[in-house]
Amino acid sequence: MRNGLTYLLVGGALLVAGCTTTAPPEGGVRIDQQNNVRPALNSVRVIDSDLARYRNRKWQVRSVLDVENVVVSNTGTGFKRVSVELRNKADVEIPLEVRTSWYDDNGRPVDAAQSWTRLFAKPMAMALYEQSAANPAASQYYVEVREAQ
Repeated sequence: MRNGLTYLLVGGALLVAGCTTTAPPEGGVRIDQQNNVRPALNSVRVIDSDLARYRNRKWQVRSVLDVENVVVSNTGTGFKRVSVELRNKADVEIPLEVRTSWYDDNGRPVDAAQSWTRLFAKPMAMALYEQSAANPAASQYYVEVREAQ
């Protein structure tokens, strides 16, 4: 009886702790998922801590790069295309590398991660990254962004 009550109290405390709301990350769409668990599909992940520093669990972000917008569309041949707008908030040009992985409706990979595409984000300006799927079954994306190696 005593163990059951203890489990009930601990479970209730965890449930209440999990109900707290947090502010969304800084910037436009999302640059979250900055941990070692599988990231959410249909998201953009900045994997370089020099570009997006997460200070604590309340989504306080200090970043030099923001994801402003993500658009998924169909190409003329019926394949999916993802377009990502990245904003450089620094006073210097940032060389970036970006790549996309594609998944089907069930979250299974249909294309291996594509090779890194290099682009340059001008100071205080937007950079556009676009990539099309190579498999017609692709319906979900996962985009990674890092500073050029």
